[in-house]
Amino acid sequence: MTTRVRKIISGVWLQTNYTSATMLAMDFISRVVQVLGEEANQPEQFYYLSFAGATFHGAAVVKANGAASALLRANSLGINPGGEVLCVPIPENKVLDLKFCDRLLSKAEIMEMWGEPCKTIREWEAEDLAEGTHR
Repeated sequence: MTTRVRKIISGVWLQTNYTSATMLAMDFISRVVQVLGEEANQPEQFYYLSFAGATFHGAAVVKANGAASALLRANSLGINPGGEVLCVPIPENKVLDLKFCDRLLSKAEIMEMWGEPCKTIREWEAEDLAEGTHR
């Protein structure tokens, strides 16, 4: 049976599928190094990171080569408030005001940035449960 587990190293959450109940720390570190190496070959672009636990902690927009490097960038800037993180690339055609980059954003600032109402992951999940769908 495959288990999906999120592991953390230096504040970076990586999601990995594996079949054993435990993952050796060195295996995880090797995987992080591998992912960062693979991302280094990708073009730099903006990433949106949303941080949450039981509640929303904030979001950030950073420029990076991939999700792991985006989270490392947020950590190095001191803008990772902790909790789980959702990291997605921002489409190149989306014009961003640079005042929203490289800092922790409130929900109001996120709505201002996107120009439309936004939902938390928990709100999406609740909506999916109510509709009986899965995204």
